[in-house]
Amino acid sequence: MSMALGSPCVRLALLLAFGGAGCRPSGSPTHDQQELVTAFGGDPGQACKYVSSQSQPYVVGWDEIKLNDLQRAIGQSQPVVVRLQGCMLELLMGCTPTGGRYQFSPATMTRPQTVELASAAEAVVEFQIGGVGLESYFDRFDRLLVTRALGGTWEVIGQDDFFDDEFAGSRCEGATHVVHAVDVGAYRVQGTRGKAARAKVEAGVGGAKAGAGGGGSSSHSELTHKGDPEQCGASSWGSTPPTECSTPLRLTLRSILPAAERESLCPYGMQHVPGGRLGELPLLGFCLDTTEVTVDRYRECVDAGACDAPPRSRFGTWRDPTRHTHPVTDVSWYDATAFCEHAGKRLPTAAEWEWAARGRDEERPYPWGTLPPTADLACYGRSAGKLGTCAAGERPLGASRDGVLDLAGNVWEWTATPFEGNERRRIQMGGSWRDEDAQVLRARGRRGLKARDTADGDVGIRCAAAVREIELGGGREI
Repeated sequence: MSMALGSPCVRLALLLAFGGAGCRPSGSPTHDQQELVTAFGGDPGQACKYVSSQSQPYVVGWDEIKLNDLQRAIGQSQPVVVRLQGCMLELLMGCTPTGGRYQFSPATMTRPQTVELASAAEAVVEFQIGGVGLESYFDRFDRLLVTRALGGTWEVIGQDDFFDDEFAGSRCEGATHVVHAVDVGAYRVQGTRGKAARAKVEAGVGGAKAGAGGGGSSSHSELTHKGDPEQCGASSWGSTPPTECSTPLRLTLRSILPAAERESLCPYGMQHVPGGRLGELPLLGFCLDTTEVTVDRYRECVDAGACDAPPRSRFGTWRDPTRHTHPVTDVSWYDATAFCEHAGKRLPTAAEWEWAARGRDEERPYPWGTLPPTADLACYGRSAGKLGTCAAGERPLGASRDGVLDLAGNVWEWTATPFEGNERRRIQMGGSWRDEDAQVLRARGRRGLKARDTADGDVGIRCAAAVREIELGGGREI
């Protein structure tokens, strides 16, 4: 599937269904489109150029069919795929990503706000999608008052980045973006004639009745509305918005990336873990070492003078010549931090570590899934025989959703996060070869250890890093 590339992340103001017939990639211009051309001096591309000069995208207004399609897709928790080309935004309802779903979060500030518009140009800039629908009202009214209230946001969880080989359907050709978030609420549009008051319209005012305001020298007429801004502002809800507060108001688009860029998001030897939300905590995508740091890799840091050699211990791997491919052990939190920094990386936070181990939004109990641990899945339960560590990465069946190995067992792994708020103790995750209890190996399993402690052969390192910034060849910056 060939997909065009768009901007890395595009925020679009959206007031839909103001009567605009919409603009499609093909077909003859509609009446509203012709009105828009007239408003911008007869140049069909002038509106795009004007709004682009404001560093904002401009997309011609949608009709009721598009609005209904969007709301229906959101209701099915299915991320929406679109094609964004210049001044045109097209819903691709026959194309769906294989991962991610919408989750609703209520807004914390829901008081209605009113915006006054004096021209078609202001309508286009203020409401990039839908501005063309408002434009026709200026033939009959001097100004428009748009009262709106935000109810909350539908946002994709479980997947932060989308690649062009992760879509299915018959209409994916040319797809450029996924609608990553949709702000919903309510709005009402009124037109004013005569000497409409130019004074500041106070936030929270629901719009004047016909014949009110302007010292009696202006009249107001309601033109259209979706939902009830006042009722929306007074509502409280949980997992879904009420009907009177469910109209899309704003979109956030996220570019679809070429599959070839997936590996280059992270350095060699690391796996990309897409971001999402762990409980109430939002997480950006990040890179995580595929395996725990081996003795060979740590020795390079010691030889460079950037790391200290681990102390002697009964079960340590540092001085055992047969275990150079095993995880380095007997390292303190300070040793782990020094190694990762020398490698141009960092320690993962406990939240990042858990997010990777649980398969992100799949909430797996173990990195590989729901099956209880076995010797084929994890290196654990080896204390009785004093067998010690296993070679790093030799349990491929225990890989996480993102291809990370040994997140359960082998050695405990340091994280950057203080244990119970104590900076002198740090959280370790994952369990080790010593543990007999399978519960310790669960994705949420953790313990606290003094940052200076090195333990005895069962504490190691795994580094994280930020996702590389990618310059997308052939893309279009908006």
